Amino acid sequence: MSTVFIGSSPRLEAVFEDKPSSMCAVITHPHSLMGGNMYNNVVMAAWDTAIRNGCSALRFNFRGVGSSEGKFDNGIGEIADLCEAVRFAGRPVFIIGYSFGAWVASRFIQETDVPCIFISPPTAMFPFPDLRKSDVWAVTGSRDQFSSQPSLLNVLDEDRITLVNGADHFWFGDEDQLMLYLKNKIEFIRSALH
Repeated sequence: MSTVFIGSSPRLEAVFEDKPSSMCAVITHPHSLMGGNMYNNVVMAAWDTAIRNGCSALRFNFRGVGSSEGKFDNGIGEIADLCEAVRFAGRPVFIIGYSFGAWVASRFIQETDVPCIFISPPTAMFPFPDLRKSDVWAVTGSRDQFSSQPSLLNVLDEDRITLVNGADHFWFGDEDQLMLYLKNKIEFIRSALH
């Protein structure tokens, strides 16, 4: 595991764990202006789960966060940041997007076909595109403050959505349940899609 800088304008701070794996998990963090970064508890749960399941993993700070250059760009520049991260991985990827990071990923995959696992997609805060023709799965808590179930059902088929009873948007104390979900979904993606 090592800290690296990816991209060029802006340069983005990232941590990369390179495993002898054909797939890499690219993990995106919550909202840059609300304290989101690549050390968030949910990002770290996703990171640990991906590595334990034999995948390479890359997490990074969007522009303007931590040691990443640039400034917040309302999701537009952040899509470009995600593109740089996927390019850096240098192999087939799947994206684990948390909160704002899920929204960025939902827009990124309108131009490319990459499997995604969305954690607590904030459908009550941001308009999400239709995801029903994409390889996307979502998990959210029954007490999530920012993920609207009706809005999520408008963009993703019900059989692609998992509801964790009692969890809220931040998953504090519920990381184990989240990690079990991610383990199963990562195994499915690795076997079914590649």
